[in-house]
Amino acid sequence: MLEHRWEKRRQVSLDVVVRNRNGLTVHGRIRDISSEGMFIQLSAQAISTSSVVEIEFSPHGCLHSWVVHSGDKGIGVMFLSAGDSEQKLLEQLLPGKFINGAKDAP
Repeated sequence: MLEHRWEKRRQVSLDVVVRNRNGLTVHGRIRDISSEGMFIQLSAQAISTSSVVEIEFSPHGCLHSWVVHSGDKGIGVMFLSAGDSEQKLLEQLLPGKFINGAKDAP
């Protein structure tokens, strides 16, 4: 499979709730993340590729994302455009990153 990532992902382990537009809710755990997207291991495989989902980081907030990959182990998502509150959430999840600059901090 061709790799499309521009940035290196960081390994993390963080519980989330993934919700699609039909209201389907699935619990998952983030396994890696960058300022552009993440991979989420799911408790049940019920989210399909090309879905728009809301990822809830309780109690911090949520991010809207596009599912670019769906498989047996989980989903890969790309973040949709982020406003100020979403940028702040990403900055909390990615310490030491310049989210807009796409470079690691020295």
